[in-house]
Amino acid sequence: MGQGPARRRARKRGLQKVVAVLATLSALLLAACGGGAGGTGAQDDNGGGSGDKGRIEIGYIPWDEDIAVSYLWKQLLEEKGYEVTLTQVEVAPLFAAVANGSIDLFMDVWMPSTHGQYMDRFGDQVEVLGTWYDQADLGLAVPDYVAARSIEDLTQYADRFGKRIVGIEAGAGLMRVTRESAMPGYGLEDWELVQSSTPTMLAELDRAIQNQEWIVVTLWRPHWAFAKYDIRYLDDPQGLMNPEGAEQIQIIAREGFRDDFSEVAAWLGKFKLTSEQLARLEAAIQDHGADQPEKGVQAWLEENRDVVDAWLQ
Repeated sequence: MGQGPARRRARKRGLQKVVAVLATLSALLLAACGGGAGGTGAQDDNGGGSGDKGRIEIGYIPWDEDIAVSYLWKQLLEEKGYEVTLTQVEVAPLFAAVANGSIDLFMDVWMPSTHGQYMDRFGDQVEVLGTWYDQADLGLAVPDYVAARSIEDLTQYADRFGKRIVGIEAGAGLMRVTRESAMPGYGLEDWELVQSSTPTMLAELDRAIQNQEWIVVTLWRPHWAFAKYDIRYLDDPQGLMNPEGAEQIQIIAREGFRDDFSEVAAWLGKFKLTSEQLARLEAAIQDHGADQPEKGVQAWLEENRDVVDAWLQ
């Protein structure tokens, strides 16, 4: 028998992966050693899926909503007979990996602002499968006991904040917007934007609140921190943190994914979460141990099977 289109695509992807590994191996190894907010390291192959329907690799960044939905879909797809691997990668290499076909899916693409530069570069090499949340936004957050009400007020209280904004991963779009738009726009050029990680930022926020200290952090919604802590965004009268308004969270896949996994692509196209559903999913993960997201996912699924069934029809 001759080679059909699917087999030719498979061979092409195999060759792409050989080339891509040279470009992405360093980032993947760092992720494997470092772990992240989910505490899983680079890969997590635990699960009950038989894998007889094929293997799917989902890349994710250590943003809580991405951890939540990536583990959620790992569970759902394994129940349906797929073998699913989760790989944590920093955002820039992750976009490149989906574009060159070495990773199948990334479920936390914020558009049009946060990840717009990556989609400008890689958008014609990936497939957008759908939008699952459409009211996301970015901001600079403070504990409610802080007197500052607006980003404009930060210069007035520079000494109380130590001219310091606690950030997350250096390559995150949130960091770029803060550094390139908000800080110069509000006269904060002499402030330090601390590059760290999402878990480190959250740990600093928790410590500061426990000690009633002043702190300003880069944050985003949806995020469980707004439910756990009495915190708020600083007003942004110039709209520099969200220049194009509320953001949509999209799912991207490597080229050919729809053809290879049409069933999965259809399910993901129906995937939607409300703010309340997502908040409860993230809270379940925190309540059952952030280092074991699958436990929180399972608890959420037990109470939300009707929600899930609507996606999987």
